[in-house]
Amino acid sequence: MGCRTRPEAGRPPRRTLAAIAARAGGIGALLVTCALVGAAPAVAEEHVLLGGIFDAEYWRTDDGSRLLSRNGGDAAPGGRLRLWAATEFRPRFQAFALGEVADGRANVEYGTETELEQAYLRYTFQDPKRLVIEAGRLVAPIGNYARRYLSNVNPLIGAPDGYSLDYPLGAQVTGRSGRFDYRVAMVDRPFINDKYVPTPTGRALRPALAAGFSPVVGTRLGLYATKGPYLGPRVGSLLGPGERWSDFDQTIYGVDVQFSRGYFELNGDYARSTYETPAGAGDVGGFTYFIEPKYTWSPRFFTALRLERNDYPYIAPLGPGFWLATTTDFYDAEASAGWRIAPGTILKVAYRRDRWMVDDALKSFFPDGYAIAAQLSYTFDVNSWIERPK
Repeated sequence: MGCRTRPEAGRPPRRTLAAIAARAGGIGALLVTCALVGAAPAVAEEHVLLGGIFDAEYWRTDDGSRLLSRNGGDAAPGGRLRLWAATEFRPRFQAFALGEVADGRANVEYGTETELEQAYLRYTFQDPKRLVIEAGRLVAPIGNYARRYLSNVNPLIGAPDGYSLDYPLGAQVTGRSGRFDYRVAMVDRPFINDKYVPTPTGRALRPALAAGFSPVVGTRLGLYATKGPYLGPRVGSLLGPGERWSDFDQTIYGVDVQFSRGYFELNGDYARSTYETPAGAGDVGGFTYFIEPKYTWSPRFFTALRLERNDYPYIAPLGPGFWLATTTDFYDAEASAGWRIAPGTILKVAYRRDRWMVDDALKSFFPDGYAIAAQLSYTFDVNSWIERPK
């Protein structure tokens, strides 16, 4: 996924917010450069838009949960900075880029991380076509959560475990006709959580399709599907005789829902998957779902809840020609409260628990756990800092 950087062996990762700022300089320079390229033909003063989101977090967890534990159960502060840039080359033809840098004990698994999350070109056709074409590094084109993962729109702090965000290269067409909408994409990476499936190191084109129906304002019902290889050449030496990594497909299909009425919002997603596995291990399938209600009690105060179950395939090589194909099954729930301190500034606190549905003999390997977290999210607009008074 992207371009994560890992600390050298034997060296602890840097965990200060100053480190984040230093790393962000490189991403910021990249995004500014991308935005300025081609900006000359656009109208002055409004041709480049720059902004970002800074998240400061503090976590306290147990020391055993496979899902929730951070920093061995000790206090885990962390920070994340996302910077984005956008420009318009010609009317209806835009470019957008978003990069991230994260650090802190909350991210000790990877140490300091830097990633170019999105970078794409977009062309929007004039009405009545209602058609948008995008090409480049995209956010996942399927599922309910992918378009809500940023902290300023995620009413909780954590993310559904069944939806590990990926940023594939590809192209997609999005359109709308009346109450129907659709998306057709071709991307080069599978949609997996690499805690359960070997990290894909190869690239293979795969289709992704999504469609939705909005019977009334505030309600949308959606369907999606995708199929394609999910492994990579790194596992080549672990396959059976005559097998290639590209021979084994992942198939996903699912439904999602959005509903809002007054101060109440509801999001939900259900997905089923099937994986073809090497070395005669047999196909393995599973499902994951979440339901997420939110209520805004006042212009500043809101609460949210996410209930999730993940009975998902777990696939791992045990040695050349020997693979494990099973499922991992657990429930988890997260409850949060948020306060909008000022426009663009949100403080959230959350509590999360998991429960693993395993045999008693495995309880010591998959203990239930908890997480308590606080997050301060600040959204900023660089243009407003430097614009000239009129």
